[in-house]
Amino acid sequence: MLESIAAKADDVPCVAYVGNGAAGHYVKMVHNGIEYAMMQIISEAYDMLKRGGGLSNEELQGAFDKWNKGSLQSYLIQITAEIFRTLDTGNGDGKAYLVDAILDKAGSKGTGKWTSQDAMNIPVSIPTIDMAVAMRDISVYKDQRVQAAKLYAPQIDKFSLSKEELLSAVEDALGFCFIMAYAQGLSLLAKASEEYKMDIPLGDVVTIWKGGCIIRSLLLYQFDKAYDTNPALPNVLLDAEVAELIKQKEAKTRQVMCLAMGAKLPVAAMSSALSYFDTYCTERMATNLIQAQRDFFGAHTYQRLDKEGVFHTEWHNDTKEKE
Repeated sequence: MLESIAAKADDVPCVAYVGNGAAGHYVKMVHNGIEYAMMQIISEAYDMLKRGGGLSNEELQGAFDKWNKGSLQSYLIQITAEIFRTLDTGNGDGKAYLVDAILDKAGSKGTGKWTSQDAMNIPVSIPTIDMAVAMRDISVYKDQRVQAAKLYAPQIDKFSLSKEELLSAVEDALGFCFIMAYAQGLSLLAKASEEYKMDIPLGDVVTIWKGGCIIRSLLLYQFDKAYDTNPALPNVLLDAEVAELIKQKEAKTRQVMCLAMGAKLPVAAMSSALSYFDTYCTERMATNLIQAQRDFFGAHTYQRLDKEGVFHTEWHNDTKEKE
């Protein structure tokens, strides 16, 4: 019965049994966490294009309409184009755009926060989802933000790129950051499935997300192929075809992030996505120093690269190491 009424993608019903116990609720929670991230990423792209690039609502509508016909095709890109074409009929002459009249305070129902909380408990790194939650939180402090804007008077510098160059760079940055948002959410599902013994079939999850849900997008077809190749994939960033897609978008993503930060435009979610990628690809992180600091002030011990065991050093006493 459920299959007969479910949304379909490529004639396949977007409904499935996704694991043991509360797996269905957990998958929905993580879906919403990814949704938070994608929405924040789009809002930051909008800010770059409007304040950094000087694009009008008409130009924004055209860009998002075009993007929705290409690799960024998705429900959220589609409705964003619709938002930019909607006029404000509730006030004035009806010629202004509604989006410009909406107060910049974002609400939430808590599912993004729950996703972040459980990821930290497991633990799994999902910084772009975390930042999306944090940006909604800071948005509600409108009065403080108004005061801070007056105090620091940030001058938003226009980008040096042409509008065509900027649109191309932002298109790549959106695709890159969307991939990171999905990768973080799916890696959380992979680890949670193991931790809570839910046996979540990630390939089936990606399949049912292709239709009838807010995070449906063309990118999910790429992830579907990745899980067909390796159903136990811990992170889609480890798939060779996904890697090639990321490499195509990486350069312009870095370019536009530098421009945004230089122009004093906030890009918390997008920059976190780039940092997540850079860190995930780092063979040797600088966290060896953190572990040394922990051992210094709290005797928390550390492991070594060159031999097995757990060690502690008396840092104040001629650096004598004890196993």
